[in-house]
Amino acid sequence: MPLVKGKGEKAIKQNIETEMKVGGRPQKQAVAIALNEAKKSGYKPKKKKSKVTGK
Repeated sequence: MPLVKGKGEKAIKQNIETEMKVGGRPQKQAVAIALNEAKKSGYKPKKKKSKVTGK
């Protein structure tokens, strides 16, 4: 089951779908594998903004 090489959202979604259908893996594991593959292609996830309270 070859995964799509790429760092775009479309490639990540396709890899998750492939892992779940063909590989028979759970969703969380499929997401981890797809993001790992995207990371190899140069994918950098968006950082979450932290909430700062004014104390």
